[in-house]
Amino acid sequence: MPTDRRECAERLGIFTKTQVILTPQGLQRIHDFLLQDQSAKLLPRERVSNCLKKRIDKKKNREVKYNESRKKAHWSNVQRCGSVWICPVCAKQITEKRRDELKKGIEAWKTAHSGGVLLLTLTFSHSVKESLSSLLERQRKAYKIFLETTKVKDLFRAIGVKYKIKSLEVTYGQNGWHPHNHILLLTQNQIENYQDYIESLSLLWIKSCTKAGLSAPSMTHGLDIRNGEYANQYVAKWGLDYELSKGHVKKGRNGGITPFDFLQYSMIGATVHGRPAKTLWQEFGIAFKGKRQLEWGRGLKSLLLIEDKSDDELAQETELEAISMRTVDDYLFALLCTYQLRHEFLRCLERDWENGCFGSGEAEELLLKVIQCDLDFLST
Repeated sequence: MPTDRRECAERLGIFTKTQVILTPQGLQRIHDFLLQDQSAKLLPRERVSNCLKKRIDKKKNREVKYNESRKKAHWSNVQRCGSVWICPVCAKQITEKRRDELKKGIEAWKTAHSGGVLLLTLTFSHSVKESLSSLLERQRKAYKIFLETTKVKDLFRAIGVKYKIKSLEVTYGQNGWHPHNHILLLTQNQIENYQDYIESLSLLWIKSCTKAGLSAPSMTHGLDIRNGEYANQYVAKWGLDYELSKGHVKKGRNGGITPFDFLQYSMIGATVHGRPAKTLWQEFGIAFKGKRQLEWGRGLKSLLLIEDKSDDELAQETELEAISMRTVDDYLFALLCTYQLRHEFLRCLERDWENGCFGSGEAEELLLKVIQCDLDFLST
């Protein structure tokens, strides 16, 4: 007799190999949902625990809708956490929209305003003993000190900097957490002699770090400015190493790994540089709560005609242009959650829709299997 629900499901052929193997690249919806479940398990007090599970309107059943332009099914009447940091499902949608905003904004700056773009990178020294929360707070202070320094303002003015777009990223390596900023500098004109200012700005960044309580970075690695070609590459390839969630999923240098790596590794109880992956994920999730991934200069989005939307608003956009497919009652939805098959049910409905057998195809077979599976388990 089966000893647990997973064994029941395996006997009925519900689980497939692709559902239990974690691939390092090309993570698709199947992995997004499994990783979301894992994140909810490790961060039970965060909104990700209810994401795409808890109902918005308790008087109505959960529903599956189909977006005809994207040819994708999705869950409706369910809460969305809108977290770009700890929810793989929301992060994928939000960051793709943010990347589009970046591309449109930069193009508008170059064409409509005849401006140039440089890529500024700011890093600092750190050790494995320092907590992520502490590093982030000191990093924030250092950046504030840097921007408010009169000499920095003068140098930026000489370079022609009019606006800035700052991103926050983090990796983890042998020396612990490595938070860093990439800043797109929108200049008044195409600047050719920007390298003449790097040494002076580097010294000022080092001073800002020490004033904020950070270990002083080196002249070589603390501050870097690249030309428009590098800025274009950063915008175009923002986090595309994985489709999962852009900036904070990019591979770090010198073996540094990213937060969503922790989440994957935690599913097999792995360690990262001697620390359990699950505790690294939990530390990351708590430290980054409420942080902004991208910060645009004041008035810049309006100037470039980019609509200003919150992460929550972007996460909800999947409802647009969607038609209703079917409702799912509490019992069936609970079973799909128990067997981690929310994503598989969506895929089945998509195939049924494409094959013209909607209402009598793979989705109904899947529901019958999970019901039988649960009955077998309960009868043991």
